[in-house]
Amino acid sequence: MFIEYSEEQNMLRDSAERYLRDNYSFDNRQAAVKRARGFDAEQWQTFAELGWLAMTFKEESDGFGGGALETMILCEQFGKFLVLEPYVESVVLAGGLIEAGAQPAIKESVLPGLIAGELQGAFAYLEEGSVADPTQVQTTAEVSADGSEPNGFVLNGKKTVVLNGPEADFFIISARTGAAKQGSTAGISLFFVSKDTPGLSSKHYKTYDGRSAAELQLDQVVVGGEALIGELHNGFAIAAPVFSRAQVAVCAEAVGAMDALLTATVDYTKQRKQFGQSISGFQVLRHRMVDMFMEIELTRSLLMATAWKLDNNAADAEQCVAALKAKVGKAGRYVSHNAVQLHGGIGTTDEFSVGHYFKRLATIGVMFGSRDSHLSRYAQLSTQLSSQA
Repeated sequence: MFIEYSEEQNMLRDSAERYLRDNYSFDNRQAAVKRARGFDAEQWQTFAELGWLAMTFKEESDGFGGGALETMILCEQFGKFLVLEPYVESVVLAGGLIEAGAQPAIKESVLPGLIAGELQGAFAYLEEGSVADPTQVQTTAEVSADGSEPNGFVLNGKKTVVLNGPEADFFIISARTGAAKQGSTAGISLFFVSKDTPGLSSKHYKTYDGRSAAELQLDQVVVGGEALIGELHNGFAIAAPVFSRAQVAVCAEAVGAMDALLTATVDYTKQRKQFGQSISGFQVLRHRMVDMFMEIELTRSLLMATAWKLDNNAADAEQCVAALKAKVGKAGRYVSHNAVQLHGGIGTTDEFSVGHYFKRLATIGVMFGSRDSHLSRYAQLSTQLSSQA
């Protein structure tokens, strides 16, 4: 498969890389981590002005109609510069769900704010004991019986690792409305809940990679019927394609991070001397860096193919998503571990970027499921495609 970027896609890649290189230094990034918000609000507003927040939305939503390829191109640059701003969490996930299935009134009130950088959202779909499986949902949504909200629902339960939760103006919350067993996609519905809704409380904390997350507690949270996103009992139908695009986005971020690690490692080995010469001259270390390069390029090839297949609704697109996520888990671990080893002790210090790339790649490795879970999913999808052939 040969994939060639269009002129517009090349312009997106080049402009994003140029802007981030000139305006998103590692020192500025570290200063943003220590702020209460956990990222730079001015940078987020600039992203909106550059059109990045509008890129993935359809033209009828005042977006630019970008697909998985455009999301991939942008997120690869985000990974290369360790961008903290919650693009995947707020735009790809929360925004994607709003656009795919929210009621017109909610779309009209929320999407312009997301695109302008004035609103942020978060998708609360994980629960304790099953942080890799969005189908393990114990939070419930029952039809309101007291008449306080006609056609409304009452939500009860807990959500964990809600990325961007501390800054979210609204949440998309998954809850069981049907009698289907745990682990089944049937019987799951999605609801729009504002952050100031009575009965909703949260606890905020920093994640391993320096980002922000929250634990949500829902105690008799009442929402109207208009809060339902997608079909009742079938919210996973609109969540699945949004999950796929988000996985491509974080995998693209991982490729950008691995690229940056390889560049830093090669540069460091040229400077570091041992036995009277640069350690980059040692054949064993050269071989190791070549292996790092090969892991990155193999992952990049699979990433591009997967994004193209998603945009073109290929029959094996979901199978490629599973293969990509499994590959990123393996490649990210290999590249980041070798980068730290070749840098030595300095690679683990907080003042040096290598350790932060390591943490981000480790986090991406378990987001949306581990490598093992995606290998199992790949096998299941392969069996299904074979039986349909």
